[in-house]
Amino acid sequence: MTSDRPRASRTARRDARVAWTLAAVIALVVFLIDALTPLDIAIAVLYVVVVLLVASTGNRPATIATAWGCVFLTLAGFVLSHDELYSNGALARCAVSLLAIATTSVLTLRNMAATASLHREVEERKQAEQALERSEAFLLDAQRLSRTGSIATRLPEGPMWWSDEAYRIFDYTPDVVPSIEAILARTHPDDRAVVRGAHERAVGGAPQIDVEHRLAMPDGGLKYVHYVAHLAAPRADCIEYVGALMDVTETKLAQEALARSTAELAHVTRITMLGELAASIAHEVTQPIAAIVTCGDAALRWLNRPVPDMAEAKQSITQMIRDAKRASEVILRIRSMAKKRDRLPVTLDLNEIVEESVQLVRRELDEHRVDVRIDLAVPTPAVVCDRVQLQQVLINLIMNAAQALADTRGARRVRIETRRFDDQHAQVVVQDSGAGISEENASRLFNAFFTTKAEGTGMGLSICRSIVEAHGGRIWAESPEEGGAVLQFILPVEEGRRHEQ
Repeated sequence: MTSDRPRASRTARRDARVAWTLAAVIALVVFLIDALTPLDIAIAVLYVVVVLLVASTGNRPATIATAWGCVFLTLAGFVLSHDELYSNGALARCAVSLLAIATTSVLTLRNMAATASLHREVEERKQAEQALERSEAFLLDAQRLSRTGSIATRLPEGPMWWSDEAYRIFDYTPDVVPSIEAILARTHPDDRAVVRGAHERAVGGAPQIDVEHRLAMPDGGLKYVHYVAHLAAPRADCIEYVGALMDVTETKLAQEALARSTAELAHVTRITMLGELAASIAHEVTQPIAAIVTCGDAALRWLNRPVPDMAEAKQSITQMIRDAKRASEVILRIRSMAKKRDRLPVTLDLNEIVEESVQLVRRELDEHRVDVRIDLAVPTPAVVCDRVQLQQVLINLIMNAAQALADTRGARRVRIETRRFDDQHAQVVVQDSGAGISEENASRLFNAFFTTKAEGTGMGLSICRSIVEAHGGRIWAESPEEGGAVLQFILPVEEGRRHEQ
């Protein structure tokens, strides 16, 4: 195609030279005959041939110049071929010639303008078609690269249209007629109700459709797709939707792999934390065991008296049972933190979790001579989350606050507060009276492997962020004007408690 264009250009230039040469010869011949011969005919009419030959080259300025030249030659030939007395016939023949030249020139110029306009329209249409072809090619490539297909639907009973990438995602051949039944045939049985619900909303004229579901493929594989559509300009007889179908399988699998990795890392962190809390564990368990022994000795003494004091013995035994339950609860909490299992969200009393977490690290807080003040919200917020993971977040934040006070000479205070953040979230605030957070470290505080402690791993706050965000919350840090650091996070409250507020 590229080699054809120079060849056509050379042919056009050759034809133009032939036309110019022939036009010049004819003009010369006509002028000589008109000026030098006594013929009583309108020989100058033949100048129209000259105009037409020049016009055939497509050169509009040259055509205009040729027309005026023919007019001049006609008048010059008329003057040269007659004396001072001009007959009426000669004048009529000259006028006819001039009229023919003018008429031919005007019509030729109009035809050239129409032809040029038609060529422009053809060229513009050709360029538009080429641009459309390029756009379609780019769209197909973009859809293949992004694994995003297009779906257009006319409801309630109109046709459905799929792009090539949509056919590939559904794993259908092009001869399959697009329909909601074909989509449901590929949809995972557990997600068909979701797809039907989205279709019903579309039939009802919902402005936006956004649905995620799985596809059960013929080869036994599973795909995750995300469909988003919006309502096009509504018409009186139907509803039209234009949407995009995205294959998000790789993203979904990557998210699941990341969640598993986070869970593994959180488990390792819990085990590491248990080693650091060994002294506190021993302290928590030793206290109730010592109390059990003391109460047991007291009960024996009351029973070994000449007259056994049954009331005192009963009270001692009751205290033994209470302390045994306390020891059992401590052991259960420690075991639950060390146990490797999937996240199990349940409805929890946020104030209760805070108090339990403080008790788990009470030994370390006492060793650091930290004064802990707890302000609990009333009524207590109820959050939906995993108990062990929430305890892990709280213990990490409390221990970080206590360790931040190690070099503090003044009062070592940690304030733990629970409160309502808004109608949908509860908030936990852990504030210390230490040196605070520098501007340099503020933006990197929750990054993995970032730590300001020589013996730290830099994973504690990163894991806290992963846990909080996995539960639909948010965690952040601040440095208040009065000094110290404030680490706080929010979690969604139970649906029923939202309405109570």
